[in-house]
Amino acid sequence: MMAIASLSIIACSPKDAFYWQTKGGSMYLLSADKTPVGQLLDNKPEGMKVAGETVRIDSSTFKIVRRYTAVREIDSVSLSLDFRHHSRSHFWMIPAVSYNGNQWGRGKEPKGAAENGHWRTFSYRRTPIPGATYSEGERFAVATWSDTPDGEYHDFSCSLVPEESQTTHRILWPEEELPTMYNDRDRYTSGYKKHVRLKKGDTVTLTLYLVVSAVEPDHRAMHHFMRRAWEYSEKPPVPVFDAQKLWELGIRYATESLWAEESSFKGFSIGLNADGEKGWKQRSGGKYEIGWCGQNASLANSLLTDYLKNGRAESLNKALATLDTWATACPLPNGLFVAHYDNILNRRDNFVMDACNLGVAALNFFEARDLTRAAGIDRPQYEHIARNICDFVKADQQPEGVYARGWTPDGKCYVREGTIGCFMVPPMLEAYRRSGDSAYLISATKAYAYYLKGLKTDGYTTAGALDTWCIDKESSAPLLRSSLMLYDITGNPVYLDDAVSVSYYLSTWLWHYQGIYPDGDNFTEYSYSIFGATSVSVQHHHLDPYALSWVSDWIKLADLTGDSQWKEKALAIWRNGSQLVSDGTLEINGRIRPAGSQNEAYFECNWAFGASGKRINSWLVAWPGAFRLETLRRLNDYQIVEE
Repeated sequence: MMAIASLSIIACSPKDAFYWQTKGGSMYLLSADKTPVGQLLDNKPEGMKVAGETVRIDSSTFKIVRRYTAVREIDSVSLSLDFRHHSRSHFWMIPAVSYNGNQWGRGKEPKGAAENGHWRTFSYRRTPIPGATYSEGERFAVATWSDTPDGEYHDFSCSLVPEESQTTHRILWPEEELPTMYNDRDRYTSGYKKHVRLKKGDTVTLTLYLVVSAVEPDHRAMHHFMRRAWEYSEKPPVPVFDAQKLWELGIRYATESLWAEESSFKGFSIGLNADGEKGWKQRSGGKYEIGWCGQNASLANSLLTDYLKNGRAESLNKALATLDTWATACPLPNGLFVAHYDNILNRRDNFVMDACNLGVAALNFFEARDLTRAAGIDRPQYEHIARNICDFVKADQQPEGVYARGWTPDGKCYVREGTIGCFMVPPMLEAYRRSGDSAYLISATKAYAYYLKGLKTDGYTTAGALDTWCIDKESSAPLLRSSLMLYDITGNPVYLDDAVSVSYYLSTWLWHYQGIYPDGDNFTEYSYSIFGATSVSVQHHHLDPYALSWVSDWIKLADLTGDSQWKEKALAIWRNGSQLVSDGTLEINGRIRPAGSQNEAYFECNWAFGASGKRINSWLVAWPGAFRLETLRRLNDYQIVEE
């Protein structure tokens, strides 16, 4: 039998927005009008006594603590602490893991809350807020999460159980991932559960933070949860190089390690792979890309900026050689633009030009025109390329506003589903800003409304990461930039509101804590902090620094709204994404990395980690450095990321 101990609860009354009532030995949460919200359930394992308290943090936030103490030796124990919301869910989420069950997309990521009749459980390490779960019922939205464990012994898991008339938010100890474990893209392995033996007197503490609010249209109740989670999050200091040094290292990596000349091509390799025992070599296939991972156009613009700031002739020469290479060989008569130079070198005529690369190309060619003018070198063809891309996409736009995911060289649409077409909205707005032609603004506004409606209706965006076909974060980045650009153009505060909504969705991918990893682990060995990183997608459960691409947008949003959380998050992203940038002497996993290089992926959980045993991969891709340089040239004030 379970030993009995006292449980203390906060003093509260029906005058509070939400209050607790004890009935039949159980605790129930009620709203001010006495509507039942849900019930607190903690299991009572034999051989343990339980004590704890429930503390009100504010009108809708509670901290629930339960301490379980073994009164005798126990060979194996399973503990759980639940809040059972007395309503079916219209929308539910385990941030960065599952958005309403991940039913959108063609990947094989975890679909639904259950597998073969068993509810899925996930390690807290997969979630950006420890063990977070969220659901929207008939009247109330409920969110729960826990504290970051201070060691492996306290590692735990979470689960969300949406049933016909109730939704259970659950944390579990010890850590488990059942019934199977998602361990690589579209791959599963056997599930696991840690076995813990308790001696008499051993204590385990479970903590559950609970936020309750009224359901709002467009999933806006999520804002209350995400704001609280950030306010109460750990915000550890993350030391990195100063911005000026990061600029110098970024320029060095582009010019010393990524620079490539092959046949008609002059520009930048997509990145370096390990070569032999100690060396590095440029990737041998899929080598040259205008945007996305290769970022040739952005790197060229950063070199132009470097020339304007520092007068380095090498930067000017390589920037012009890159842009001229692409500008000469890649424009098509219909206005489209070959986004992968490999297709030119290999004389391919059957390929797809995606909206992500085309949007990046157009935006950067507009900027390149300005930068070359500032350098006293006029390249009107750069702006023509950008305008032609916009003209093609505008002409292909569908009546409801949607663009496309991509097109074949003859101008045929590849597919239209997903949010990825939104990458064309910022260059369309830039075309309007430069030309004053309202046709660009009308097109951009229609497309923006179409893609934003998808986020507001579904609660997620999709397929921005070109190597996945699923719910992700990257597809929301152009929505954020578009909303800020539309606010600048129109002054309509609705667009600023939209920017906030998009930013809260992006925040569901942002790591709010620093995980604890054991001695000998890659993260411990190289002092890598996961705080401020973002997960890629529900199909790719690893961290990367992609959020560097919207640092300047969140700094701007903080200025426009007066809400400091956006600048705090922007600086957290900057510091996270500026870790482990090599100064030319950095050795990781037995290899010294070239100056300015940085790897792409960090495996914070059991996804893609088990086979290699290394949490830090060795793919020194171009885009993280390109995004850092791009952020600095947008800010024009390096001190803003030094605060």
